[in-house]
Amino acid sequence: MSVHGIPEKVPVALIGRALRQGWRDFRGLAGVSMGFAACFVVIGMLLMTAFVTIGMGPMVPPLIGGFMLFGPVSMAGYHALLSARRAGRPVSLGVAYGAMKHTPRPVWVMGVFCGFMVLVWLTDAGTLYSFMVGEWRHDWLSVLPHSSQLLRFHSGAAIMGGALALIVYTVTVHSVLLLVRGQGTLVTAVTASVRAVGRSFVAHVLWAVVLALTVMASIFLLPALLVVLPVAAFASIHWNEAAFPPAANDARR
Repeated sequence: MSVHGIPEKVPVALIGRALRQGWRDFRGLAGVSMGFAACFVVIGMLLMTAFVTIGMGPMVPPLIGGFMLFGPVSMAGYHALLSARRAGRPVSLGVAYGAMKHTPRPVWVMGVFCGFMVLVWLTDAGTLYSFMVGEWRHDWLSVLPHSSQLLRFHSGAAIMGGALALIVYTVTVHSVLLLVRGQGTLVTAVTASVRAVGRSFVAHVLWAVVLALTVMASIFLLPALLVVLPVAAFASIHWNEAAFPPAANDARR
């Protein structure tokens, strides 16, 4: 389906199929895809440790949520790895990082947008933190809602962040990959992404929930992110191709 036309309708059943396809792709690219994910794992660990060290342990979950919002930009690297494997070309970390380096400018514009939304989320969560917690928490236990005070804070931050995350997800779930595939401009890609979400709203919401729960759970067990992030990335590529089939797109270009 052309990026300028009506996206294909995505069924809920595609969630399981996309995850299975993502797992299959990961098994074929395990070493290099885990290596590419390692940089995000290291960054995540450093940020989490820094927040706990300065006494803002309860802010770690909002930080993780914000970190996820910036995730779509990394899709360029995973798309390059999968494309190289499909074409029978050698795959390496250089392929992934090279794709990130030469990513089309509109993708980085999307990255700036995601970064701005992260700052908005953290600012709102920080304001809520000052009112509902208002004290330094240097222990790792404070990362989890183990008290009624922390539970209220995490619930409030999740509600605020969820609204921002839905906006970012709707805008980026298809647009980033369409831009990486060289289809359309920033405006047409974003418009196509919004149309695709609206056309298969229930399926896309459930897909967002699956991604959010699995990725956030793995971040609390960071080594698991080495597997979960590539699987989610490859599955997202298949999700995108279901809404915008490459063969149809290529035929119309």
